[in-house]
Amino acid sequence: MRVPLSWLREYVDFDLSVDELVEAISLHSQEVDGVHRLGVLDGEVVVGEVVEFGQHPNADRLFVAKVDLGGREVQIVAGAPNPYPGARVPVVLPGSVMDDGTKLKKAKLRGLESNGMMMSERELGVSNDHGGILLLDESHEVGCPVLDYFPVGETVLELDVNPNRPDLWGMIGIARELAAILRTDFRIPEPSFETGGAPTDEYGLRVEAEDLCSRYDLRRVSNVVPGKRAPLAMRRRIFSAGMRSINAVVDATNYVMLETGQPIHAFDAEKVRGGIVVRRGRPDERITLLDGSTRDLSPEMLVISDEERGLVIAGVMGAEDAEVGEETTDVLIEVANFEGRNILKTSQKLGLRTDASGRYERGLDPNMVDYAMRRVTELLTRNPGGEAAAGTLSHYPEPVRSWEVPMRIERAELLLGVPVEEDEAAERLESLGCEVSVEGGRLSAIVPTFRRDLWREVDLIEEVGRLNGLDRVPEELPKTSLPGGLTSAQQKVRAVRRLLADIGLAEAVTYPFGPDRWLKDLGLDDGHEPPRLANPLSAQAREMRSTLLPSLLDAAARNEAFGVEGGAIFEVGRVFEASPPPEGLREAAIHFRFTGEMDRLGPEVEPNAASLMGVEEISRVGGVLAGTIRAAAWNAPERRAGFFEAKGIVERLIPGASFAPGVKPFLHPGRSAVVYVGDAVAGWVGELDPDVAEKFDLSSSPTAFELDLAFCEPDTAPRFEPFTNVPAVSRDLAVVVDNAVPAGDMLATVRALGSPVLVGARVFDVYEGSQVPEGKKSVALRFALRGEETLTDEVVNAELGRIAERLREAFGAEVRSG
Repeated sequence: MRVPLSWLREYVDFDLSVDELVEAISLHSQEVDGVHRLGVLDGEVVVGEVVEFGQHPNADRLFVAKVDLGGREVQIVAGAPNPYPGARVPVVLPGSVMDDGTKLKKAKLRGLESNGMMMSERELGVSNDHGGILLLDESHEVGCPVLDYFPVGETVLELDVNPNRPDLWGMIGIARELAAILRTDFRIPEPSFETGGAPTDEYGLRVEAEDLCSRYDLRRVSNVVPGKRAPLAMRRRIFSAGMRSINAVVDATNYVMLETGQPIHAFDAEKVRGGIVVRRGRPDERITLLDGSTRDLSPEMLVISDEERGLVIAGVMGAEDAEVGEETTDVLIEVANFEGRNILKTSQKLGLRTDASGRYERGLDPNMVDYAMRRVTELLTRNPGGEAAAGTLSHYPEPVRSWEVPMRIERAELLLGVPVEEDEAAERLESLGCEVSVEGGRLSAIVPTFRRDLWREVDLIEEVGRLNGLDRVPEELPKTSLPGGLTSAQQKVRAVRRLLADIGLAEAVTYPFGPDRWLKDLGLDDGHEPPRLANPLSAQAREMRSTLLPSLLDAAARNEAFGVEGGAIFEVGRVFEASPPPEGLREAAIHFRFTGEMDRLGPEVEPNAASLMGVEEISRVGGVLAGTIRAAAWNAPERRAGFFEAKGIVERLIPGASFAPGVKPFLHPGRSAVVYVGDAVAGWVGELDPDVAEKFDLSSSPTAFELDLAFCEPDTAPRFEPFTNVPAVSRDLAVVVDNAVPAGDMLATVRALGSPVLVGARVFDVYEGSQVPEGKKSVALRFALRGEETLTDEVVNAELGRIAERLREAFGAEVRSG
């Protein structure tokens, strides 16, 4: 939901900076996903009148205008040809700051000075139209600030509205919420219009699918002035809220939808045959929508039709047959409430999601229909101008009433962990639209119908808590008589996670079930029967995993598909093996299957559900090192994960582990090993077979490991090397080598010398140019040397000479002088 702040201020007054407003909404209501800015952020925009306009003498695509700004004329060079003498245009003056951060300055364009800029709709945040200068009507007085007529800059908050809060999909709901947070009042426009237009009941209304349509209102606005555009201020708000302007009628319906959260549809009344029918789709029925696509309907879908053909897929999109166009003079306005789950299913089946469907599927307040109808009627009678019918055809057989929810202050204090005052709780709930009565430590709230998420006592407690501020809850542990601390098993799991994270692996949390293909792709389907879910989430999540590997490989493949070149991930989780229930638990297993009850069988026996169902759970830790773990740079080669990197991680997890060749069908036979602790198998490590990697959509073979968590004893004791008080000597050495010689290989060669005084080496410069032979480069190395005593020049020079000689032998390096 995009919330333009200038529009929001029309309903509620607040004196907060943007950052303060974002913090208030984030802490007390919804997450703010972003802040967007449109138009002119700072500066002066005035109404100007074009005095002269003509071709730029030095450019074919530029024009020169003299513009009167109310007592003074300025020259402006423009790229659009549509201004003309006498046209009134918005002019932004030098020094103003645009929405991209650009500060406008006086400029000279092809030899002519330009003192400002005539603005297009896009530059003012009115629309995406950048094809010409925005032309203002004569109601805009020359020399006056454009701000007197409409905002020239806009700040828009983008809210991630929770699915259970459809009331926040409109500006009125956002204003009510903000007023409750700030403990202030809010206001909504009270529609007012005259009637006298052609009667609505010349068209019939019949609702056949009452189970899918709880309310349907229809009103007629006749004698509409054709071809008009919506007012500039309305178009600007619609654009700021994320929609585009269509025409005056459609813009009015979209404006009220953005204001109230209630979708509205308009029919060209002259194209409606007989009347409006709310029915289910018919077999083999087809409809051509406003986007030009033709869709097949079904009886599961709700359709708004006339007596002859479908006109709207209810709650999703209208059809071309009764579309409102530039020539429309007679309009039927639909404001309705449809069954949310049906709209969701229809939208998903058609693969068509719209602003309307996104609102309907969350469940809207049917009592908002009346206000939205009056509001859109008011706007249509003002612009484009029309005459409203005196009556509305309405189908609302079972009106939705408010409901009562009690709340105990004692319970609220228990759940929130802070004292709660009766009067304060009542005030908070009243600010949300509830009618509250208080008696003896108990509140009774009559919940308004637009808050369909408030049904239980705990819902009211949550509202009181979040509006008071959950940041007020003290940071202290609850009092308990139970012993605290982690068990040894929990401590081990935490140590494993921390160690792997410290090494550089990222923790993954994956589902413990997956598709049937997992075992087949790993070559483990020969006689291996994994446990299967009786009621899986989907056909691709039926088998319980017997190894962590496929879950991690799927995650690595997903990362690669999103452009991640490589990385290392790990998971600590359970795997599952089918096994018969232990002796003595078979009767309990049967009892559990039929009753779901877990009876205690004895003081020493406490089975879990998995053991009763014949499934053994085993805790393991697994990891995958995929692709590039260090990208190539000018001073270091690319580093890819290999067997020895994974083997080193295993040695950190199980100190003293031994390795021996072993056969795993999914591993490379020459680059894998079985991990032993004594004579017991603790797991495996190795490079994935290329054929298996291809089946998991990986471009290269990753290295992986999997260990039984019972064998892991990570050594997390800190290590310390004492500091020395002997200063280090820093020396530089520049050598000339072939361009193809990697600098990283040179560093590796130097370190391989095993110098007793060399404590550091790095490349600090690489030069290619006229001062070295063609095909060569100069690599400058900086060395740090330190001994047990202060080094003499003779020792340092001797060591540099030994390094230079080794580089000459290995790479043909020549020491560069000067």
